[in-house]
Amino acid sequence: MPWFLLFVACARPPECPPCAADTPGAVTLAPWEAALLAGTLDDLRSGIRGAGDQAFGLCAGRTACESFVGASPPDPLSEGDWFVRAELLVPAAGEGWTVLFHVECTTHPGAPEAATQVHDRQYPVKFMGRDRPYRLSPLWKIRSPHPGGPQACTWSLTPVRPDGVRGDPWTGAYRTLPPPPPPP
Repeated sequence: MPWFLLFVACARPPECPPCAADTPGAVTLAPWEAALLAGTLDDLRSGIRGAGDQAFGLCAGRTACESFVGASPPDPLSEGDWFVRAELLVPAAGEGWTVLFHVECTTHPGAPEAATQVHDRQYPVKFMGRDRPYRLSPLWKIRSPHPGGPQACTWSLTPVRPDGVRGDPWTGAYRTLPPPPPPP
């Protein structure tokens, strides 16, 4: 028994992180308040998200999505008009939600006269309704074959919270057909 008492007396208590109630300026919620805000907090924590499995990617067509092919389209794109679109669900609370769209294209990839084009744009987005997405369409228009020559592009759409913290980007890529040879 004396050994046990000696062990207990000499044992160090485990380190405990400060509780929210012990943190200066921390807000504590009563159970009824937490229950009322649970859905709003879940929505905020989810942030900007895609509105279904066809939320982000390439569509065939000029402005209307005739068929959705997604972020991994056929390689190379078949002949025609294409565009990148996004349909996003945005939290109902807060202002200042944005997305960053980035495209980088190389025309004549692998050739000595290759040219690179970079396009960056920030879009403010807002809550449109529980089941109604905020649509960004077209984000980028594509013509295959590309008039300037074969083109390889990558793109990304990054959600940004009102406090400036960036989420994981959605990404995609495509290649266009080479232009047809000139008539003899």
